[in-house]
Amino acid sequence: MHETQFDFILPAGRRLDLFLTESLREQGENVSRSELQRLIAKNCVSGLDADATKPSFKAKNPTAIRITLPRKKEKRLIPLSANIPVLYEDNFLAVVHKPPSMTVHPGAGTGDDTLVHALLGQMDHLAEHVERPGIVHRLDRETEGVMVIAKTERARSALSALFAERKVKKTYRALVWGRVIFPEEVDGFIGRDRRNRKKMRFYPQETETMGFAREASMRIVSQTQLKFATELTIELITGRTHQIRAVCTHYNAPLVGDALYGNDFAKFKLYKIGALRRKIIEKGGMCLIAQSLRFDHPLKRKKISFSIPLPQRFSDAQIALS
Repeated sequence: MHETQFDFILPAGRRLDLFLTESLREQGENVSRSELQRLIAKNCVSGLDADATKPSFKAKNPTAIRITLPRKKEKRLIPLSANIPVLYEDNFLAVVHKPPSMTVHPGAGTGDDTLVHALLGQMDHLAEHVERPGIVHRLDRETEGVMVIAKTERARSALSALFAERKVKKTYRALVWGRVIFPEEVDGFIGRDRRNRKKMRFYPQETETMGFAREASMRIVSQTQLKFATELTIELITGRTHQIRAVCTHYNAPLVGDALYGNDFAKFKLYKIGALRRKIIEKGGMCLIAQSLRFDHPLKRKKISFSIPLPQRFSDAQIALS
């Protein structure tokens, strides 16, 4: 496995090791801050003067940098028999239906039951990667929905470019607590929540206190108020970590069933929801579905467009909240 390189723009005034920790996490690389400090000391970061290459360095102006991550020890991924629904497949890519409660790829604290393990058990080949073969984008563990998988390195590179250029159309359906009205266009920034590192936070405008954050955009295509909740159809323009979850929390309307950002028990009490409805809602899990995916096939002259019906658990929760 070759070394992996990432190119970033270090913002002015942003501490180097903190910036790299956040940026690499966005790329799916879980590198600890202490490990990054060792890599910086070993001159694995280029683009800066030798005397400036230290963890605490802060640039006076935005600066292009490159970090080289050393080759990882090979880890044998054991194929899993899980029968992931395949909506489309050719020699280059596949479109699959990721089930809820399944992590997309191996990482810290995961087992041998990720989507990657399952795909290895049912596909003839995937684009090579030591931990994430075939993966070009991600869904949260709790989120069910449509994903595209790369089967070759050529497809992985082409699909990654489509995502980077925002040429992949992604539509989500969600149930959020309360009868709320969102703006049709939601633009701002997503950054790590300083009080809880497991969470992200949405900032509607740039502030000096938000730290390192990335531009985040989405459109609310439709919103229907129910008795205790609001149903949303969302077109996700950027794909930031926890973007929809963080945005909904910012508007005081966390996703129904979101244990990290919300508190269903408190909502049950607030809205005086009875035991039967509670049981149905709890069974529904987190009510966020990546329902459709549309893009031009990067290696064939055809359009790829697939969607899934709303799962029964979502429909049942919708009725219970009406």
